[in-house]
Amino acid sequence: MIKIVALIKRRPDLTLAEFREYYEHRHAPLFQRVIPAEVADAIIHYVQNHTVVLGRGTTETAYDCVTEIGFRDRAGLAAWNRWYLGDEGGVLRDDEENFMDKSRRYALVTEESDLGVGR
Repeated sequence: MIKIVALIKRRPDLTLAEFREYYEHRHAPLFQRVIPAEVADAIIHYVQNHTVVLGRGTTETAYDCVTEIGFRDRAGLAAWNRWYLGDEGGVLRDDEENFMDKSRRYALVTEESDLGVGR
């Protein structure tokens, strides 16, 4: 599976709870509403991995979420890139300003290797 793995930091004026609430309950539904069918059909995996504060949680984490979007193949990734980086994807990119510090976001394109450990 080809994936985009994005390391995301919240806007400094948001708490972790506010960030998560917006990302899960406003941005993700927007994503589902606006994405064209041909791009949606290429996506086979979409998860948000949110930071969990353990103990007293006094140390600020480098990132607040790791998001994974997996595609059936490289053609699906290419379809995503055309849409997301094009005019129509602007609605999603603009909404990102509402909850993330885009200057601190890092995105990697990866290829998953399932090693079967822990099953």
